[in-house]
Amino acid sequence: MKNKCLWALACAGVLFASHSEAATNFAARVVSYNAGVDFSVGFTNTASVLGDVSRVNPFGESTDPFNPPYGKDQVLSIGAGGSVTIEFERPVRNHPHNPFDIDFIVFGNSGFIITNDFDPILFDWVGVPATDGSLFGANTGETRVSVSRDGHNFYALTGAPTADIFAPTDGTGDSSVAIDPSFTASNFAGATLEDMRALYHGSAGGTGFDISSARNTRGRRVMLSFIRFVRIEVLSGKAEVDAFSGVTSIGNPRE
Repeated sequence: MKNKCLWALACAGVLFASHSEAATNFAARVVSYNAGVDFSVGFTNTASVLGDVSRVNPFGESTDPFNPPYGKDQVLSIGAGGSVTIEFERPVRNHPHNPFDIDFIVFGNSGFIITNDFDPILFDWVGVPATDGSLFGANTGETRVSVSRDGHNFYALTGAPTADIFAPTDGTGDSSVAIDPSFTASNFAGATLEDMRALYHGSAGGTGFDISSARNTRGRRVMLSFIRFVRIEVLSGKAEVDAFSGVTSIGNPRE
């Protein structure tokens, strides 16, 4: 009887491990979506925000900070007054050792403007494409990002950055690695794609958020060891969202 019990426990352990390994750190379900006002028509496919970041554009080209996701099945548009709420496939931990205290990342479709001259005869850029730090497609409005453990009680992240503004997606990077949040677009003035990837340190870009900044309606800090739900509300402007990713890389990415 004892051997049978041990065998059953062992099998249960294998099944649990298999399930855990199969789980991802991306959004698995859209709980609710409200397009809001002045959203981008045609960009309302909620499945766009599920899974990993878009690694290629609609033409099969690799996405990068000059060439971010833009297909109707790649980004979800949210106008003013609109929102999207997603559930992660597995809990996202509020880990004290996450690089830069970032626990999850939201990916949009902003991109760097190439400031090189363009040769209309060769139909190519003059020299190696570079930017002056200017962005296109960035949300210049305001968003509110809230988190929840149970999908019912949500807490806003205070001081959180605007979603879909910076940093542009790099399809060759790791979507679970956060970019240094002290960087702004101006840090990339004069940068080529090679320069950008050096500054990204292996990250796929996106905007990072810290669960520790969660506050209740009275402005008091809420201690959340993990979350499963994220809500983005667009208070003004317009946001395009491609993906959500939990940070799983522990340690200092600069080491």
